[in-house]
Amino acid sequence: MSEIIRRFKGFFIPGEKDAFSRIQDLAALGEEALELLVKILASPSNGLKEIEGYTERISILEKEGDKMTQSIEEMLSRGSITATLDYDFDKLSDNVDSVLDRAHGLSRQLRRITRRPLKQAQEFDSDIRKEQINLIEIGLAQLRSFRKLLSIAGSDRTKAIELAREIENMEEQGDDVKDAMLDEIYGSWDKLDYASFHNYLETTIEADDILDLLEDASDMVMAIMKALGA
Repeated sequence: MSEIIRRFKGFFIPGEKDAFSRIQDLAALGEEALELLVKILASPSNGLKEIEGYTERISILEKEGDKMTQSIEEMLSRGSITATLDYDFDKLSDNVDSVLDRAHGLSRQLRRITRRPLKQAQEFDSDIRKEQINLIEIGLAQLRSFRKLLSIAGSDRTKAIELAREIENMEEQGDDVKDAMLDEIYGSWDKLDYASFHNYLETTIEADDILDLLEDASDMVMAIMKALGA
């Protein structure tokens, strides 16, 4: 049976299905990492022991993600998928792995701050953490929609387009949250020392990066589907 007919019947050949399945497993690690990140942000300032445990688990997930990404790269190098799509699948797995990297970096930064509290205003700190939780929860919703997208990619184009639009809309929602947070941070310079200001700025932007990565990954899935005639 020719590749064209196989695509007509099932859209993807086995190697491509396997690649999507592995990337979906990688995304599952990212989902757990973001759930733990929400728990870290919601932990009380004296909850160092809990935060240490959550951070350690995210570190384990990040290492598992690196191994999984490497296995995907090795699979691609063996020519398991259409040669013209090597770069697209590689970029897709890298974007999903980068979600884990961002979650890992954020968890370590938040643990560091818990160990050595900054001289921030407590009320301001509480408000910023609530908004950062909001950002991460938007990312979680994106990631769950993204996993659904991976599961139906190649079998239901209409639903795939709908999920991709949902992910894009959530990214735009996150941009609004981020912009409001940055306005608040820059407008509160008189309440914050430099270390606190820099920390809030850095962690907010890094949290928003997760949403950008997931939108890019969603776009990449749609581009692959289009290239394969799905």
